[in-house]
Amino acid sequence: MRNIYRETFDQIRASEQLREEVRKMTKQEHITTVKLRIPKTALIAAALALVLAGTALAVASPTLREWFEKKWAEETSSQLKESQSLVIDSLTQKVGISDTSGEVTVTVDSITVGTSQIWALLDVEGWDFDRNAQYSFDRMRVEIVPDPSEGQHGGAGYGLDSIGFTEDGRCRMLLEFSATISTGNQLNSGDYALEIDLNDLIRCRTGGAEDEILYEGDWSFSIPLTPESLSPVITIDRVQLPSNQMVWDQTDDEDGGTAEGTAPRHAVATLTDLQITATEVSFYCDGLMDRTRATAILADGTEVEDHGRGGSRMEDGSWYVSFDWPVPLDVTDIIAIRFGDTEIPLN
Repeated sequence: MRNIYRETFDQIRASEQLREEVRKMTKQEHITTVKLRIPKTALIAAALALVLAGTALAVASPTLREWFEKKWAEETSSQLKESQSLVIDSLTQKVGISDTSGEVTVTVDSITVGTSQIWALLDVEGWDFDRNAQYSFDRMRVEIVPDPSEGQHGGAGYGLDSIGFTEDGRCRMLLEFSATISTGNQLNSGDYALEIDLNDLIRCRTGGAEDEILYEGDWSFSIPLTPESLSPVITIDRVQLPSNQMVWDQTDDEDGGTAEGTAPRHAVATLTDLQITATEVSFYCDGLMDRTRATAILADGTEVEDHGRGGSRMEDGSWYVSFDWPVPLDVTDIIAIRFGDTEIPLN
């Protein structure tokens, strides 16, 4: 995906001595307190969603729902459940805002807004597109205003690519945006807007060839984000994991000790305020995940691995870490979360 970046920490490694200590561990401790928060309007809105199901996003194919269905099939080799489709509908809003530069018009058709993720569907018209080619824009700026991180360290990533064409010849593009927000603010709280600036329509080339600029122009959008969706949030106050899944900011000396001024090693890693939403799992911790994947385990046994992660260093030296789901999930259908080899039951 073009122009994609995400603050990750794969270059950090745990020392070999630390890994050996973990291998000798014979048991692991879990201390969990699970809370489930569901908005008061959930039942009423869910009933309304049932009435509206099948009518949302009534635009030319492929719609956001159809893209999610395809992505889900790729990830799990199965079809979306009705409950999951309702969650996606509740996170999705029609936009229909257009901007024209010369002969080319870009329309933001609809967006799906999660805790810290956004999927936006764009239509581009006014050009004779080749249905066998890929298109994007040469330069982009995608930003949330006001800043949900409130000036604290964090990260954000985004990418935009064409995903198909409508029957009347418009090029349909998908913008994916993901942020690491250590403040606990949520993009779907109703307090934010999505700003998009696009410059110069291009045809994407492969094999190292330079992309071709097709049409020079500028297109800009400011889109208010919807209030908090129906999706409940599962909160776990505290949980401990074996430390082979974490690393600390330290430089080991030749004797296997810890250099002065760096964090000590731990036998276990403690996660606090672990939150599971329809679009991510996040937590604060005393170390940082070391190439560990997050997996959501659903009631029917389906396992969904994360689609990416981000981390932000806190002022006290701890970390805020978030893992994104590739497709919005029905939180009430998740029975466990697994980090590496450690499974955390939610019941």
